[in-house]
Amino acid sequence: HGVGATSFDIAALRQLPRRLRECTWQVQAAVRNGEIVAVLPEPAQVVGLAVDLGTTKIAAYLVELTSGQTLASRGIMNPQIAYGEDVVARMAYAQRAPAQGSRMQALVVDALNQALSEMCAETGVETEQVIEAVVVGNTAMHHLFLHLPVEQLARAPYVPAVGAALDIKARELGLQIAPGAYVHLLPNIAGYVGADHVAMLLATQVAQTQDQVI
Repeated sequence: HGVGATSFDIAALRQLPRRLRECTWQVQAAVRNGEIVAVLPEPAQVVGLAVDLGTTKIAAYLVELTSGQTLASRGIMNPQIAYGEDVVARMAYAQRAPAQGSRMQALVVDALNQALSEMCAETGVETEQVIEAVVVGNTAMHHLFLHLPVEQLARAPYVPAVGAALDIKARELGLQIAPGAYVHLLPNIAGYVGADHVAMLLATQVAQTQDQVI
């Protein structure tokens, strides 16, 4: 297919001998920026996970990457709400102790894994077929999901720990998808203008319109 691969994710490599023999040497490789992140049976669907991490609710979508078709979706309450209905209360809770910040992160990841498991069961997709995930949310939700410091975000001038887009191995966050898959997080604009706004601007193609809103 003319796709070059220059590296092999170690978790995917550990599965390679077993996968080759199970599939009688007929497999497909998922390659991301030159890195093999998963080895799958041939044929098999390649699927992505899209998540809008809202303060109150979480929306998750399972998307077939070849066609762009949405295979399944879930809307769930954000379990962090038990520790505060607004982002300020949650940041205050998270910064009191490292364990509390870890707790806030784990709550969201567990909820996403449960939603993913349900969607995979509904569609007959294996979690290892999910080779990419994209997560967006406001800046506070972004930081809590990554267990980033939030102290500086909770006080003026409300500076994010990071503003650039990030690519992080899903396993580092506890997300149970393909062994070498990444989670892509869109950039934050400011302290209270996050990646969810960036996603909306990209989806609606506002930057490409010729009309001006006054």
